Amino acid sequence: MNRSAAGLLFLLMFFYSQSLYAQSGSLEPIPNVYLDCSSCDVTYIRSNVTFVNYVRDQSDASIYLNITDQRTGGGGREYTLVFSEIGVPEGRVDTLRYTSPSSDSSDERRIGLNRYIKIGLVPYVSQTVAMRALDIFYEAPETDEDEEEIDDPWDNWIFDLNLRSNLSGQDTETNFGLYSGFEAERTTHDWKIRARMRGEIRRRTVELTNRTLNVNRDWGDYWGMVGYSLTSHSTVALFSYVGFNRTNNIALRTYLAPAIEYNFFPYDEFQQRRFIVQYQVTPTYRRYYNTTIFLQDSELIMSQELSTRLRYDQRWGRIDIRLSGMHFFHDSSINRFEVNPSFNIRIIRGLSVSLSGRYRIINDQLSLELPTDVDPNDPESIIRGVQRPTSFDYSISFGLSYTFGSIYNNIVNPRF
Repeated sequence: MNRSAAGLLFLLMFFYSQSLYAQSGSLEPIPNVYLDCSSCDVTYIRSNVTFVNYVRDQSDASIYLNITDQRTGGGGREYTLVFSEIGVPEGRVDTLRYTSPSSDSSDERRIGLNRYIKIGLVPYVSQTVAMRALDIFYEAPETDEDEEEIDDPWDNWIFDLNLRSNLSGQDTETNFGLYSGFEAERTTHDWKIRARMRGEIRRRTVELTNRTLNVNRDWGDYWGMVGYSLTSHSTVALFSYVGFNRTNNIALRTYLAPAIEYNFFPYDEFQQRRFIVQYQVTPTYRRYYNTTIFLQDSELIMSQELSTRLRYDQRWGRIDIRLSGMHFFHDSSINRFEVNPSFNIRIIRGLSVSLSGRYRIINDQLSLELPTDVDPNDPESIIRGVQRPTSFDYSISFGLSYTFGSIYNNIVNPRF
């Protein structure tokens, strides 16, 4: 190599090194992240993902991270992570999905979610000072590269069996409960099959002044559903049910009900927005422990139900509104209407308001017992938990939250 070529090479290397130095010297500060996740272990995330700053209000953030989750087949969870740049015209938006099987412990689940958070944040910190300390590690999976299909001897079936009991009491009262349940589920892209059996023995003994009162509130049921995906917007299903409930005077209730569901938004946008309409026709056989106010000991009746749900999960908050209406064909005056609104809205910086409630118009208490000489308002009847007539019920909750002070939320102190 002659001197001119060597000199030219030296100059190129010098200018290149100066360019790298200039770039490294102009790195942006560590970005501010606003984390929006109602089901996450936020303390764990802040303790382990430390190459960003966490802020209390999204007005102070340059990255908005929204994490939502839904149940998968067999009791697992699928997390949808949406990373968005704030304050940048046509800012970058990335979406990752992390699936945790039902066999994962809560610790394994949060470790896996943290890994996806780190992966998703890398493009947003690549031009910041965080790059000076970041590294990438890769562990090759212990699988056969030639294997193309997963060998699943269970064919996507998941089963769950549980049993629990409780005992409480005082000087004049004893309460005992024994609950058992079994669930089975199979979920594929086209099919969703679920079934569950549940039952509970509920016994209460109360010592009155003149005698001992034994209260039996046993109940049990079977519920099943087979659903098939028709398109990216619609699904058909068949529901089945068999059950009894002593408190509600139902010795036997059983039905087989077809249903259809339509989502105006594609199902793959389910975690961000959904507008669902469901219609179901239900022929039901009912048998009662005691004669009802309609003078029925048993009956075969048919009803129809129409319900809808609108939900948005966005930066400004969450809106969730559910409406449903049902009536019986043999008498449309026997009906029920229910509305469930829920709002969580960010008004201004640091200020958010929440409102939720439920209101039901109840005109379908078919199992109410025929009045006897026992007064339903008598304390003994109340203790027994006998179903009481009503034409409506409601609940409402309102909350207001205002946060101010330091914009940062990085430090974690687990003491006390």
